[in-house]
Amino acid sequence: MIGSILGETLALDIMKVDLSMKKEFLTELKACRKELEKDKTEFSDSKKTITEPQLSSHSWQGSLADSFDRIRGLMKTAYNDISGKQLSDLLSKIDERIKSLEEDIHSLSQEVRSLEKKIENAKREARSK
Repeated sequence: MIGSILGETLALDIMKVDLSMKKEFLTELKACRKELEKDKTEFSDSKKTITEPQLSSHSWQGSLADSFDRIRGLMKTAYNDISGKQLSDLLSKIDERIKSLEEDIHSLSQEVRSLEKKIENAKREARSK
């Protein structure tokens, strides 16, 4: 009986450490998501800098200007891919991981409560003998 209680207490301690680590990771992941969302907004707000200044026959023209415009076009395409798809995909993956961690934490919390009750009942039973 005592060995069983000790084993269950050890298992409970391990579960509590696991629970604590998951909660800490969840907190860090939520903070990271918030920072990434802020960076995404800043990144989106800076889009206009790709096309500034406008090139005209009065400011700059010729083959170098054409080459520069092509580079700008490539930058705009890459920019749209990063700000549109890549960051959105990353945020979605973080959201999925957050949801998974929250489910793990909920389940583990229930297991901890259940094991605590089981240990308490075993202790009560051992005292009554």
